Amino acid sequence: MARFMSLLMHMKIRRLLQSKRGKLFFVLSFLLITFIVTSVLNRIASTHNVWHFDCHADGYFSHQGELPLTVNKSNLRLTLYIEHNQAELTYRVESSTHDPETVQLSGKVEEVHMGSFTYHLALSLPPTRWQDNSLLRPYLQNEFGITASHFMDGFSISQEVQVIDLDDTFTRGTLKFLPSNNVWACQLISPNTAD
Repeated sequence: MARFMSLLMHMKIRRLLQSKRGKLFFVLSFLLITFIVTSVLNRIASTHNVWHFDCHADGYFSHQGELPLTVNKSNLRLTLYIEHNQAELTYRVESSTHDPETVQLSGKVEEVHMGSFTYHLALSLPPTRWQDNSLLRPYLQNEFGITASHFMDGFSISQEVQVIDLDDTFTRGTLKFLPSNNVWACQLISPNTAD
C-alpha cells in the first residue's frame, strides 16, 4: 500500500512539473528562494558596512610566542570599528597595579569573504612609547607574532577577523582573530549610538 501511494505521489508530481502550471510554480519558487537569499546577504553586507564591536576577552586565547602572557584576560578589552573600507583596532588593559594602557592600530579593509564572513585587514601601529613593565606589549607580541624592536619603530600587520557568530538581534557576536585563533565575545554597538 505504501509503495502504491509513493508511486501515485511520484506520478502526480511528475505530471505537475510537466504541466504549464507546474513549470510556472517551479520558476516562481526558484525566484522566491533567490530573492530571499539575496535579501539576507544584502542585509548582512550592506546594512553592516559599519561595524562597531566592543569586546572582552572571555574566549579562547592561544599562547604562540616565547613571552609569558602577563595580562589577566578579565582586564583586557578590544574595540573593532569598521566603516566601509577603513578599520580601527584598539586594545585596552586596565589593572589595579598598573596605569591603563591603550594601543590603537588603524588601516583599511583589503578584502571581505562573505562566505566565511572574514575581514582581511591591513593595519599599522605608529611608534609607541610603552610603560615600564607593560602588560599590553607582551600580549601584542604574542597576538601578532612580532619582536620587541617592531614596537619601537611602529609596525604593519595583516590581520584576519572572522565573525563566527551573531545573535538574531545583531547585538552580540563572537570574533575570531587569525592566525592567532583568539576568540573574543563582543557587543555589537549600533552605528547610531557608537559615538
